[in-house]
Amino acid sequence: MIEQQVDVATADGQMSTFVCHPERRGPFPVILFLMDAPGIREELRDMARRLATTGYCVLLPNLYYRSGVDELGEFIGREDVREKLFALMARLSMSLVIADCDAWITYANSCPAAGKGPIGVMGYCMSGRYAIGVAAHRPDRVGAAASLYGVKLIADEPNSPTSPRARPRARSRSPGPSSTTTRRWPSWSRSARR
Repeated sequence: MIEQQVDVATADGQMSTFVCHPERRGPFPVILFLMDAPGIREELRDMARRLATTGYCVLLPNLYYRSGVDELGEFIGREDVREKLFALMARLSMSLVIADCDAWITYANSCPAAGKGPIGVMGYCMSGRYAIGVAAHRPDRVGAAASLYGVKLIADEPNSPTSPRARPRARSRSPGPSSTTTRRWPSWSRSARR
């Protein structure tokens, strides 16, 4: 397994990103793995490694880079860190994540281990909605998006992919034989929207 910590250039500075992929038989399809609220820590790097062992180039960016925060994971139980965590979460928005999306794709395009085909985006907890947002923002490059324990997936916010004005931009495959340019909500999502 090849692992490295790289700085991805964004409009707001350098975003520290953990990158891992198998040693041989690349280039590999890219998975953009978006962190949960506690931020980058060894548990998330282990998740990225597990994905990479199945044949992917995984990018795990630090979404809190604008605040100068590297890692909070080992201090999460402390009350002062908990307050800081909520403040960091409040500063992060769909607009900021969307602004970083093109930087991740630019990095993936220049990485020799990364395939040039469609990428997958996986959001964990607070980033579940960001994964869906990235997919709606870049349907030309994102082939799949997944939300694990996602929160605030359905929102009526200006950049929300579930906003009525965003729906025509998304592209999805239905279980049937045809593709459509409007989003079809699977039956399980109807109960999630209540």
